[in-house]
Amino acid sequence: MNILVTGGAGFVGSHLCERLLNEGHHVICVDSFFSGKIENIKHNLKNPNFRLIKHDVRKPLLKELGSEKIDRIYNLACPASPDQYQFDPILTLETSVIGAQNMLKLARRTGARFLQTSTSEIYGDPLEHPQKETYWGNVDTLGKRACYDEGKRAAETLCKDYRLQYGVDARLVRIFNTYGPRMMFSDGRVLSNFILQAFLNEDITIHGDGLQTRSFCYVDDLVEGLIKRMEIESDDWLPVNLGNPDERSILEVARIVKQKINSKSEIKHLSEKEAPNRMGDPRQRCPNISRAKDFLGWEPKIGFDEGLDKTIADFKKRLENKPHVAVFTPSFLPMKGPAEEKASEVMEQLAGWEFDIFTARLDKKLEKETHDGRMHIYRLGSGSILDKYLLPVRAALRAKKMDKKYDYRISWAVMASYGALAATLFSWIAKGSKPMLLSVYEGDITEKMLKKGKMLAPIYKFIFRQAHRWQVIGQMNEQQRAWLEDERKVQAIRIDDDKKLLAKRTKEMFQELEILSTRL
Repeated sequence: MNILVTGGAGFVGSHLCERLLNEGHHVICVDSFFSGKIENIKHNLKNPNFRLIKHDVRKPLLKELGSEKIDRIYNLACPASPDQYQFDPILTLETSVIGAQNMLKLARRTGARFLQTSTSEIYGDPLEHPQKETYWGNVDTLGKRACYDEGKRAAETLCKDYRLQYGVDARLVRIFNTYGPRMMFSDGRVLSNFILQAFLNEDITIHGDGLQTRSFCYVDDLVEGLIKRMEIESDDWLPVNLGNPDERSILEVARIVKQKINSKSEIKHLSEKEAPNRMGDPRQRCPNISRAKDFLGWEPKIGFDEGLDKTIADFKKRLENKPHVAVFTPSFLPMKGPAEEKASEVMEQLAGWEFDIFTARLDKKLEKETHDGRMHIYRLGSGSILDKYLLPVRAALRAKKMDKKYDYRISWAVMASYGALAATLFSWIAKGSKPMLLSVYEGDITEKMLKKGKMLAPIYKFIFRQAHRWQVIGQMNEQQRAWLEDERKVQAIRIDDDKKLLAKRTKEMFQELEILSTRL
């Protein structure tokens, strides 16, 4: 059969594509790469039965397919992790609703059978436990998660009406928490967060008391359920829960992950104030899968212990090749200044990345290249004062060359000067696909920075226009900090704050920019 999978480069979608290829089908993978990753499907690209179309499902898929016959459409397109779908809530809502409608129109035009992957999120913070398909849910329509919850609800309604009004063979599944290889690092899902934190010996962060519960279904079991729901010959189109009813508390899961990895991490409980993005998280989530058992003959086969071992092994393998950040700074250690010291402290704390530091050599006694743990320093130039003036061009070209190997997702400019100009030029060479964090380190924002700003205003304006995110580290009172963060959307950190806090805030910026890099 000719089978189209939207969101086919995502976590679940890539496993589904692989399974369908193994069964001998011709698979058309459609993905915008807003949250999907080319690494997930790279091994399929040489398969003659696999075709990749880069496309945003918010737009009709007509020209790319032409008159090609489509037998099945699996609609998985939509950011599914909290950090991803809250990053751009309008995109999330439009992908769920407009995307589903475009795919339903395609199913109507081609006569394809259509499967909509809905979510357990449509149950909200459930008052019924475990949740049956007949439960209407308890959803906050204006909450943080509403863009995802309400989008999926509307998509279900579209499926129902396209079936009743146009006779489209549309079917529904509601997916509960799923885990397995290829989950994104730090994507906001509880298991990926815990595993990554445990491997990096960071605090394993739990929101609240940790007594909230989830049930986790291994991805291979879920894929089996999706195929069974698609292929069953029946006029019953109503939703089917797909998940594992093995319910566990979040605190229990954190302890199991820590023990399996033999991590030195501490388990830390965060308040709502410390984790505002988690407001609205349901207290309980567990599927009633009686309908899946009776109707599809489906139930999970892989236990949590076995599935977690496979997932941890996948994370360990991928962590051997950590993502690299391109860092641009006019000077770096051993040349010491407040900016260099703060930047190096941050890098030492952020164990999830490797840092390629492009800087001016300035002194002939300094080696052109040194490697210190995860910090790789490339000193460019002959060792004279001219090096800093030539740094923008030299560093941008060197980063471009190394980008072929490391595929930088982020560029980081330390100080708004020659390093920032280098980062800006690198971003321009990369056609804007490498989002830039600009960190300004100043001892006195109210006097020194403003004074310097008057002299270099045109250059500052140019640099700040090119940066995607901004960070100011300096002397400031609470009123100034609040003004920068609330009014100017600049991350503001007092220079005397704990270095762990600075690293934590910078990590938040990196994670946000990694998501942004998929949109550029």
